[in-house]
Amino acid sequence: MSLKDLMKSINKRYGDSCFVQASNSEKLNTRKRIETGIMSFDLALGGGVPLGTIITLKGEFSSGKSALAHRIGASFQRTCRNCGNPMVIWNEALQDGAKVQCCDDPQPMRVVWFDAEGSYQNSWASRLGMDSDNTYVIRTEFAEQGIDVADAVIRSGECDLLVVDSVAALTPSVEIEESSEKWQVGVHARLMNKAMRKWVSAQNAVGMAKVVPPTILLINQIRMKIGVMYGNPETSPGGKGLDFAASVICKVKRKGYVEDKSGSAPFGQDMEVTVLKNKTAPPNRSCLFSLYFRDKGSYVAGASNIAEQLVAVAEYWGFIEKGGAWFTLPDGSKYQGAVKTAEALISDEGLMFDIKDKIWANEVSWMSGDED
Repeated sequence: MSLKDLMKSINKRYGDSCFVQASNSEKLNTRKRIETGIMSFDLALGGGVPLGTIITLKGEFSSGKSALAHRIGASFQRTCRNCGNPMVIWNEALQDGAKVQCCDDPQPMRVVWFDAEGSYQNSWASRLGMDSDNTYVIRTEFAEQGIDVADAVIRSGECDLLVVDSVAALTPSVEIEESSEKWQVGVHARLMNKAMRKWVSAQNAVGMAKVVPPTILLINQIRMKIGVMYGNPETSPGGKGLDFAASVICKVKRKGYVEDKSGSAPFGQDMEVTVLKNKTAPPNRSCLFSLYFRDKGSYVAGASNIAEQLVAVAEYWGFIEKGGAWFTLPDGSKYQGAVKTAEALISDEGLMFDIKDKIWANEVSWMSGDED
């Protein structure tokens, strides 16, 4: 029996696209990605969130992990689940966009939020761009129930993004049923290793045959090892299996708050995201951006400082020239300071999109190995 005949026999037995030739598979040639709108974060990931993978966001408390997960969920809901193309031309600064016809049957992607912490709230999620009509929430008494529910949802093919908030809050049933005086060693790690095996199997069951394969986003916390004298004392709950299962691991850190000169309450925060692992693009990249959590003047809740990110990256690639404190845009206009330059870009949407397209072209060329 030839290999091609064997492929037909295996696919007939186990389902289409179970056994394929790599060069003939469109899904293996190009991995679909979804842009979050936070340009520096998308660039660090290699062009956006890779579909069909497991992604981990971990960091300290109040570092912005859940807020970033909400933004990722919102970007999924602006994308069609039938063709994988954007349904909206998005304006990040205004948190608004114009709808476009992506295919004959446009349907927004569905986000399932595994709310182990019990902190999900519609009003806060909508402020960060999420649509409650296409969001479904799982809350269970103990972790095993939720893991089985999430497994069934992924296998159904009706879930496009599963967000687990958070891994550290998933409580094994044995910890609930037994007394708090009794210590159980490694129960959480064994449970999460099993969850990874089940969920990866569920992804594989629907991933090759589906236009948009399901993606899993894990939110995790930071713990400190006891008695560590040398090396990094930081670790995260759930065991090492989580890090091996994830295709992308991001560490999220808050760098400071965004305040105005009046000294009022902060309306945003500066964030640094470091991509510690990336099996879909060049790894070990980092990015800086600001995320606003309430309206303040020209700043919109849920938006990032997209124009300032553009100025920084465009200066690196040479599309914007800097001399002292002055920035020269491609059209020849000059502005003093990055903030004034960013304001000028926001007012000229055409120029902003033109610079963004040039940056993307250079980034794609760089990731493909072009030294120039």
